[in-house]
Amino acid sequence: MKQITNLVTVNTTYSKSKAARILMQSSDDYECLFMDFTRNQEGFIREIAHGTAPELIVDAMAPEDIDIQRLRAAMPLFECLPALGDRALYCYKEDASLLLSRDAAVQILILTAKAKMGKIEVSEWKEVLKDDIFNELESAGSEAEYIADRAKERNICLDATAEVLNSLSSQGFHIKNIVVDTPCKPLDILGAKLKSEILGEAEISDDEVEHLVKEHVRFVDMIIERGYDRAYRLWARLFAPSSE
Repeated sequence: MKQITNLVTVNTTYSKSKAARILMQSSDDYECLFMDFTRNQEGFIREIAHGTAPELIVDAMAPEDIDIQRLRAAMPLFECLPALGDRALYCYKEDASLLLSRDAAVQILILTAKAKMGKIEVSEWKEVLKDDIFNELESAGSEAEYIADRAKERNICLDATAEVLNSLSSQGFHIKNIVVDTPCKPLDILGAKLKSEILGEAEISDDEVEHLVKEHVRFVDMIIERGYDRAYRLWARLFAPSSE
């Protein structure tokens, strides 16, 4: 039976560093690595694996990927790739997901600016975040198929969604989840609750949405004051002690 080990991380340098250590320490335990970048970024990532300086590749990728923090956080992973040798390397995310995520990020930025001024439109937040979740759900089948078609006997994957893993499990893959760090930002929590609502598992009240948006604004203020990594680490310790 083919095996896939999925590493759950958060979008920080310290979390990706822990994932990179796992990749290095368990390098004899897998033959294929699937990274959570888009397929049209696969060539860039392979250039890093072949020895090109990660900084040069990140500069080339940055104009296409609005989430600069995501690229910065991934540097420890990029830096370990050349040492992993000749393992097969793939990026499994759909190309369209980059554009859709970029659109969602812009809309969230606008809504956050309004929220900082005290204007929270619950319906707008739910619409933007639910659209992003729908896109994620719709991509799951294609992403699982991409992984399944290329997987070897022993594989390791970064941050595949539950839907991708469920699809792979239904195809006969043995799935192992390793939680490196638990996503705990306010919008992570809000997104999880909205996904449950979409799936008909539970409803979320407008008051709860508004509360989590206010927490998101608070978290953004911490990022401005302390930087992303320090803000996330502090947030996890203060408000999600079970995640570390």
